[in-house]
Order: sequence, then structure tokens, then C-alpha cells
Amino acid sequence: MLARILTIVGLQGFAVLTAMLHEHLGVHTDEAKYLLNIPYPHPPLMRWIMGLSDGWQYQELFWRVIFASCLVHGVWLVADMARKRSREERLTLCGLWFFTGALLLQAGTLMMATITAVEVLFLCWMLSRPEILRKWSVLIAALWLEMLFVAYQGILFAPLVWLALQKSDLSSGKRFAAFVAPIILLLLYTLTNTLAVAALGLVGGMGRGVAIEEQVIHVLRLWLIGGSGVLSVLGILGIVRSRNWWMLLTFFLLSVYCMLSYREYYAILFAPLFIAGASLPHQRISSPTFHLALQMVIGLALFFYIPFPALSNARAIGNALEREGITVGPVLMKGSYGHEWQYMLPDPIFPYDEKILNAAVAVICTPWDACTEEDHRLMDDLGYILHPGYGDEVWIRIENLKLKMEN
Repeated sequence: MLARILTIVGLQGFAVLTAMLHEHLGVHTDEAKYLLNIPYPHPPLMRWIMGLSDGWQYQELFWRVIFASCLVHGVWLVADMARKRSREERLTLCGLWFFTGALLLQAGTLMMATITAVEVLFLCWMLSRPEILRKWSVLIAALWLEMLFVAYQGILFAPLVWLALQKSDLSSGKRFAAFVAPIILLLLYTLTNTLAVAALGLVGGMGRGVAIEEQVIHVLRLWLIGGSGVLSVLGILGIVRSRNWWMLLTFFLLSVYCMLSYREYYAILFAPLFIAGASLPHQRISSPTFHLALQMVIGLALFFYIPFPALSNARAIGNALEREGITVGPVLMKGSYGHEWQYMLPDPIFPYDEKILNAAVAVICTPWDACTEEDHRLMDDLGYILHPGYGDEVWIRIENLKLKMEN
């Protein structure tokens, strides 16, 4: 009992550390969209839930800890999926999950792919528990609806959902309705949201014009990251040897989708499929200690070798404005900027416009050369002072700052 408690504490400590690491690295554009509940690129369920915490002082860190905890504590589902294995193999499978490159890289990020991976792991766990599928068939329908309305990528796992429904005690008509109804609802939502349609078109065209060799290498790279090589091979062999055609079809659909969409964080979506394949009865682990040691080496190498996404100066500049007493805008932005600026800077934020320059409290030029000499002259005339030390130009209007302090 004490060992289990210590394990839980250790896992949670790791989740908190990864959350703090990514908070330090800063909010990225997609993460800011979810925190701000911006209506794209995914359906509304998860970002609506996250939006309920808008205004919390530690909103970002809170959700990073939640996301990381869900991913890290998925190891308990892995342990139960391997319940019929020897203790050594069971611990090895848990270690293979924990040292997956995708988990080490993405634990603590606020990406919908992370939540989808946890949902798929839960679905694979239910498939390993036929008695739960029969007794809690309504749980399959609820999970399917939730998967689709968290992220569009959930549709890729439709074969596994259909397999789970076939193993349930629902009648044929109810199985079909439980499978099709959420898809229809998602389609209706998408058709009424032009931003979502545009986002889907953008994703679908990412791989257009790319050589097939490059697409294949990209998918192989995701397989490597998604299972740190060792789990990748064991998982694919397990799926093939067991002739689990539904799982194989899911793996194929996901691979084809990743060939069309160049997103490295999709590697986490392969992890639950690999662990499910490796835990199938047809796939045994002959040398558990060797496989685990190799997985640890490759996983840690991927963690240190693959760079984290490029950071913006949004957090540093937002903190600088706060230190100057600027907690409310308007702030003007000139250049190319993403939603992370909207999350980190005081409200409201407007695109740079000379007509409202006199009313603003700060101007951010990103990149640093976005503002011209004429812009610099206008800001000098209006009392703006350039604050050096950032990769972007930060101009603060001293007169408006004094008025704020007096009020």
C-alpha cells in the first residue's frame, strides 16, 4: 500500500514539474486559443470547460497540471491492460508508456491531441475489459460523443468505437444510433462554424505538394516519437500478430492523416495504439529488462534532441507591462502575432493604427523591424519610450502611464 502511495505521489510530482516547465516556456498560439475559448480549430467541449476558468490567476498552470496528470496517470490503465502478464512484463509495459518520447515531450502542454490520446487509451482499456463493455455500454456512447466534440481527430478512432459497440449489450439499432448520432451532431456544428471549416481546409492542405518520400519519413518520425522505437515495434507487431483488423484500420487511418497534416504533436496519438498492441496476448516481451532500458535511453534522447516549439516574447513583455503598472490596454500590435499575445497582454488589443495611437498605452512591434522609421517618429512625438531588452520592440507611452497611476 505504501509503495502504491509513493508511486502516485511520484507520478503526480512528475506531472507538476512538466506543467511548470511548459508554463515557463510560455503559451503558444493553439494553447491560447483553448484558454481563451476561441471558436476554432476544434469543437467546443474542452475549450468551453477551460474557458470557465477565465480570470483565474493561475488558469494556465492549473490546466497544464490537469492535462499532464491525465497523461501520466494513464499508466494505471496500462497496468490493468497487462493484468494477465507476469509482474516483470507488466512493469515493463508501464515503463514503456512512461518513457514514450511523445509523453515526455507533451506532458504539460495544453493540446487537444493530449486529451484525445488519454481518451483513446481509456477506450483501449475498455476493449481489454469485455465485462465493462457489456455492463456500461452507455459509457462507450458518452466517450464517443466526448471524443468528437473535444477534437476533430477523434473521428480517426471510429473503428475502435465501432468494435467496442459490437462487444456491448446494446441492440443493433441502438449500436448504429450511438455510433452515427454523434457524427451527425459534429457535422451540423461544423457546417454552422465557418472558422472550423476554414481550419479543416488548412490542415487538409498542409501536405499538398510534398513529395511522398518526405511524407513517409514524417510518419515514420511520428511512429518513433510516439513509441520511442521500442514500443512502436512491439505495438505494431502485436496488432499484426493478433489480427486485430479494427485496430489495424485505426492505425492506418491515423498514419494517412498524419501524412496530410504536418503536426509533430500528433505523435502522442500513436502512443495508446502502440501500448494496446503491445499488451495484446499475442505479443510477448522476451527480454523485459533490455526492452525497458532501451526505451528509457531512446525516450530521454528524444526529449533532449527534439527542440521545443519556438517561443514568442509574449510572456516576458506581458510581465514587463504589468511591472510598469499597465494591466488594461489599449495595446497596439504591428506585425505578425498569434493568440498568445492576446492571452498574455492587457485587454484590449488592436492592430496598429495611427488614428488610435494617441489613445494607446503601449505599442508592440513583432518582429522588431515591423515598425518603420515613420512609426518611430510618431511614437516619439506622442511621448512613447522604447523599452530595450526584448526581441520585439516595446514602446510604452509615459503620459498614459502617469494618468493610470494617478487614477
